[in-house]
Amino acid sequence: MSKESRQKIIHYKRAVLPECNASLQEIVESIISIDGAAHKVGARREQISPTDADSGYRLINRSKTFETILFGQLILFEQGKSQALMTISDDVSFYDINAITSQQIKLDGDDNITNEDKEKIKREFVDSILYFGILKNHFIVVQSSALRTKDIEIHLNWLIHNFGTIFKKDNILILQDTPTAETIKKMQESPVKKINLGSIPIKTETPDGFISVSSKNSVNLQSTVNIPALEKVRKIKFMPSDKGGDIIKAAFGEKWFNDLKLEDSLDDANLQVNLEITYFRKTTKDGQRILDTLATSLRHLDDEDISIDLQGGGTIKGQDMKLSGKVNVQYNNGLIDENDLYLQMHKWLVSKVYAGEI
Repeated sequence: MSKESRQKIIHYKRAVLPECNASLQEIVESIISIDGAAHKVGARREQISPTDADSGYRLINRSKTFETILFGQLILFEQGKSQALMTISDDVSFYDINAITSQQIKLDGDDNITNEDKEKIKREFVDSILYFGILKNHFIVVQSSALRTKDIEIHLNWLIHNFGTIFKKDNILILQDTPTAETIKKMQESPVKKINLGSIPIKTETPDGFISVSSKNSVNLQSTVNIPALEKVRKIKFMPSDKGGDIIKAAFGEKWFNDLKLEDSLDDANLQVNLEITYFRKTTKDGQRILDTLATSLRHLDDEDISIDLQGGGTIKGQDMKLSGKVNVQYNNGLIDENDLYLQMHKWLVSKVYAGEI
């Protein structure tokens, strides 16, 4: 067995459940436990795009309770997916590349399975695995390249609204960031001078979805477009979407966002968007208020996209707005040792509680 140690990052989130007396842990356990509405894993598969059969599925797969914390996997997979396989040999002029399907995979224990059982077995390639832990409303997560905190937040909302009975229909679960203790102290002692949200690409789309334009680093809010393939000029309104749109909506409000009357030409120019919000503190409560607002509105932005300048000097970076830590985790034959990971996640969470950071 091949063993190695790799470094992983644990992120802390606080589950915000409006008008709900139950904790997130209680709600999730009531759904996926042996007596829950979605105990069978096949019942809790979320199709990422209901209109696209090839969009793949997300689901909470295996879960366990360790030291009062509910741990689990969020997995992503596509049905019927094939994987490119290369045969390496030193005596050939090129490597032969073929495709292997999940049904062609043979494991060591397959020889002991009856033909009848083999017919019942279906195997699929797992695209990605995210690991999480829930203690009451404390939420810790180890992300993957394809599954981020936004994905687990979306999936938990889907799971709760489809199978839960405690959460109100219009309520939304938010996994909110918690700044470090040092950051909270800084913002309580020094007024915020300005907030910089820099170099955010803004994607645009039409409200009715008839025409969609997406340019990675360009801003297109509303434009008159001359499309050669069309017989006449059409006036199309484009609305910001994706992260950039979320920032504008969070910064200026829903009404201002929906009433945008700006115009800009559609071209291939590389434009970087930098939004600067100047902030004047009026009361001692404003420091905490703006922390809470940023933690909610900007929770899915990358760390490098956010910086806060304080009056009198000093800058708070995006990573200071999020509580996280690094741990070393054991891997066996390329797969993470979940028992070791959950132990490390438990130790890290307990250490933050004892330190008073949570």
